[in-house]
Formats: sequence, C-alpha cells, structure tokens
Amino acid sequence: MIYNSIKRILILALFVTLMNCGGAESDDVTQAEIALSEMLMDKFDSTQYLVYNEDTVLANSEVLAYYDANAFLPIWTDKTDLNATGSEFMGMIDDAYDYGFVPEMFHANLIHKMVDSSLLDAEMLLTNAFYLYTTHINLGCIDSSDYTYVWKKDSLTFSLDEELDRVRNGENVTEVITSHQPQFWDYLQLQKGLTTFLDSFELDTNHYEIPPFKEDSVACYKVAREALIGHLYVDSSLATDDSIFIERLKAFQLINGLKDDAIVGKWTGRALAKSNRDRFYQAALSMEKWRWKKEVPSRYIRVNIPEFSLYLIDSGDVKRKHRVVVGAYATQTPEFQATMQRMVTNPFWHVPYSISSTEILYGARKDSAYFSKRGYKIFKSGEQVDPTSVDWSTVRQGNFPYRVRQNGGGGNSLGRIKFLFPNPHSVFVHDTPSKRLFANDVRAYSHGCVRLHQPFDLAKSILELDQHKVEADTLDSLVVRGIQRVIELEKPFEVFIEYYTATGDSTGNIIFHPDIYGRDEKFLTNSFKKFNF
Repeated sequence: MIYNSIKRILILALFVTLMNCGGAESDDVTQAEIALSEMLMDKFDSTQYLVYNEDTVLANSEVLAYYDANAFLPIWTDKTDLNATGSEFMGMIDDAYDYGFVPEMFHANLIHKMVDSSLLDAEMLLTNAFYLYTTHINLGCIDSSDYTYVWKKDSLTFSLDEELDRVRNGENVTEVITSHQPQFWDYLQLQKGLTTFLDSFELDTNHYEIPPFKEDSVACYKVAREALIGHLYVDSSLATDDSIFIERLKAFQLINGLKDDAIVGKWTGRALAKSNRDRFYQAALSMEKWRWKKEVPSRYIRVNIPEFSLYLIDSGDVKRKHRVVVGAYATQTPEFQATMQRMVTNPFWHVPYSISSTEILYGARKDSAYFSKRGYKIFKSGEQVDPTSVDWSTVRQGNFPYRVRQNGGGGNSLGRIKFLFPNPHSVFVHDTPSKRLFANDVRAYSHGCVRLHQPFDLAKSILELDQHKVEADTLDSLVVRGIQRVIELEKPFEVFIEYYTATGDSTGNIIFHPDIYGRDEKFLTNSFKKFNF
C-alpha cells in the first residue's frame, strides 16, 4: 500500500514536470494518462510477471524494470486503444517478414488479442516486442553454436532502455529500430529484395514432387505448371497458354538462381518443389548471417558457395565478380575466414592423400603410363620414385605410401595460377583447365577447393590494389613462359568462404540459390520454424 502511494506521487510529479515543459496538451489528457499509469502500476508491480499460456515473455524483468523506473508511463496506448506510436509499431510487427522475422517472435497474435481485451497487457507486450525486435535486428536471433532461437541481449553495445526513451520522447519507432540493422550493402539489398518478393507473392506452403523429365516429360511439365500456379508465379486462367507458361517458368528460374532455359532439370525441379515459405526461410537465414557480422574490412574477397560466385571488394565497391566451381556434395567446400597472402604462377599440385590413394591409385592400376600422361611425379620418404617400378596391384588405399605431385603448366589441375590463404582445410582458389563447367548454372564439382573463372583478371586487380611491383604484363610473361613464381602480397587481406542461399541484386530483387549441401535446415528447425506461422 505504501509502495503504491509512493508510485502515485512519482507519477503525479512526472506529469507536473511534463506540463511545465509543454509536454501535455490539456488537463483532460494528462489526467487520462495518469489514470492509465496508475492502472499499469496496479496490475504490473515489481512482484508480478508477464505470463501468458504459462510462458513468461523473454524480456519480462527488463520490461517491468523500465516501467518501474519511469512511473509506469504508457508509451503505446491511450485510454481506449493503441496510440499512433503503438499502431505504427504494431504494423511493423505484423510486417516483420520484411526484415526476415516471424511476427510470432514478438507475440503478434497475443498483442492483437490484448488490444481488444486488455490494453494494459498490450502496452507491456509491445515494450517486450520492442526489446526483442531491436536486439534481433542488430545481432540476430539464432545461436550459431546450437541453432536455437535466443535473445542476445548480453551482447548489445547500446542500451535498450535508452532506445525506448527515444521513442517515448517522440522519435519514430520504425526509424529507431531499423537504425540498428546492418548497413552492409549486401544486407540492405537483400532486405529490399525480400520486401519486393513479399509484395509480389504470398508465402504459400505448397510442395510438389516433380517427376524427372527423362522418365516422363509430359508429367514433369504438367506438375511444373501446377507448381507455378500454386506458388502464384502464374495465374491459373493464363497457365494453359504455353507461351505464358514458358515465360513465367524462365522468370522463376532466374529468381531461383538458375539458367532461364525453360528446361525442368534436377535443380529447377527442386526449386519448384519448394514453397514460397521455404524461400522466405532462405532469405531470413541469410539476413540472420549478415547480422552476425560485426564489421567487414576495407578490402576482402568473398566466396558465396551456393551462388557459385567470388567477389573482390575494395572500400565498399565490387571491383570484380567471378564465376566459381565449388566442392561437390561428397567433398564440400567448408565455410571459414583466412588471410590472402600470396599468389603462385604455374604451381605444382601436391595431390591430397584422399585423392592420390583413391582416384590416382585406381588410374595407375589401369594404365602403366598414367603418371607420365598427366605430369605426375611420386615420392616416398622424400625421394622420387619411378612409377613404372611399382607393382600397383599390390598397393591398397590403406597402405598407400606415396606423395604425388603434378608438374606446373597448362594441364595442371590447378591451372596456371593459384591464390593462397593458409587455413586448416587446405582449401584455396585456383585456375583450372576444365573451363566448360563454368557454363553450368549449378557448379558443384570440385574436391573442395574453389576453381576460378578468368583468374588472371582477378590476379591483376589484386596486384593493382596492392600497388605491387609485379605488374599485369609481368604476370602475363611469367605465365606464358611457364615460370613458377611466388608473389607475396604487400598488404594481405581477408578471404571469407560463406554460405548464403539468398542474395539481393542491384535492381532491388532477391535471388534464391540452391541449398546444394542442405546446410540451411539445421539452422531453421529450432529457430524460425518453431514459430509455425
């Protein structure tokens, strides 16, 4: 009783201060707000909790502490409804998909219910939502170690209470929250592209089993047509027009990162099988991963595995973009960060044991001239061995005692140049004699390393940015003459090998890339999908 009396005195003192500062428009409004504050205080004092369906909301103690420290002054509600600030924030919660979230992360349905039945509860739940939304948009909401949904409040570098004060003092709630999202170009384009996608398509949950074209081409295209209708890429009244169907199928392929050839192959079939909700999850997870980044350096290389692309970035500008071939499903390219230190022209290929003891051993058993044809040399205990002196029929994978090296040159599996950034995975970027694979839209064929299209253009750009004494014409000369040269960079820079299955482009659209290794699901099951919207 004494506690509540003190609170009422504090509330009255606060409102007197506001009136003296011109903060209240009339005595009637002031009295109404005082009455609402007293009601909030009575219902949610320091000993009570925000519990709904036996679950305590995540920011329960923080919300109560904030109101307790601010005389239970309402922020989002008036006597009868949400105020203008509350209505705008409620709209932002309902549109949380635009930012890669699910509205139920913020108790959207419960808040709507409470607006009609208990504004006091709605007031507190909106503040809870503000704390969560502001944190999630800044740091993300998935624990990268166990893939669960979390509130990362302890990692914030700013005060949530101070941000809420900004809203209470009249700043726009949407602007306050979005000021904390990443400002990386890639993230902002992805967010813009996701909004465009959501404005164009409903998040359907339809899944389809697309028959393989080679087994039944008629059934394949029949179900493909049904899928395009189900995903709202074509209106059912127009889908019988073959020209429109083909046009929309090509557009679907482009938005899913595939060649727009209207051929329903394996990857187009897999994209058609997925729902638009699945595509939303891809975008949400990619935005989440960008939020995990604290910052990016001024100069870096970024390889996005599902996009099959390499970017050279300098001072925020994309200096070069290249096609790449990445690891096959059985020999996946890992995700990691390392430092680019050097390039090597006409490199040797020191064949990994996993390849030499299997593929090369198999070739040696079938062809006695296998090594000479491919420029391989073999070594045992540091000494070179004549491969024709070995009885390969007696050598097994488990007792393969040799180290295999391929000479530099045009036929070398690494091509004419490689880019080295030491890492525990022994993965690097290199040229390749197998140029034809770059014409494919899905390019997962390597043993784990990253094969690069037009590697010398990248090397020359790196040398130019590095202000290196080795210039473009010198590099060309080294390559043409077959000279092996290690070029140490004056200013080493970072390389990021990453896995984002959704990206935004410069036209404001989103592109969904194949989840070639199936890595997304482990993140989604216990995070976004648990809200089951």
